[in-house]
Amino acid sequence: MSEIIAFKGEAQLLRWSETSNQGATITLMLSSADDLERFKLMTLAKGKQSGQRLMTVMVEIGDDELPVEQPAPVTQKAKAGMLCVMACKFCEDPLFHDWVSTRVGICQDASSARKFILKYCSVDSRKDLDIDKFAAMRFHTLIRLPFLEWKERR
Repeated sequence: MSEIIAFKGEAQLLRWSETSNQGATITLMLSSADDLERFKLMTLAKGKQSGQRLMTVMVEIGDDELPVEQPAPVTQKAKAGMLCVMACKFCEDPLFHDWVSTRVGICQDASSARKFILKYCSVDSRKDLDIDKFAAMRFHTLIRLPFLEWKERR
């Protein structure tokens, strides 16, 4: 009968690194040499090379033996891409408001024009137009091209 080999215990982070040839790595020190036995069972037979994939959950613990809350990572605000900028300009354009009105009824301002784009492109934000290729395709085929054709016919 086989068993699932699992490790549950404490470890100390010794170092971390990120290199172009080895990728992101961490080195941990286990609290006891006995904890190493579970990992030795995972070593491959040929050349004693390890390489098994492991699922891990690690939480920093404080001196009080409770999890330490970490500050949220600072993320940079995504810049608006070309389609987002175009959609924003459309929303400010009174001619676009007129065109939208021909499609769904009254469109009086940028806010209702924005709602129209979000609905027809199935997105939560105009920035999604630059991320989601299907939303971009909907924007081009359902909004941009028909609007530009309508403007030319005026």
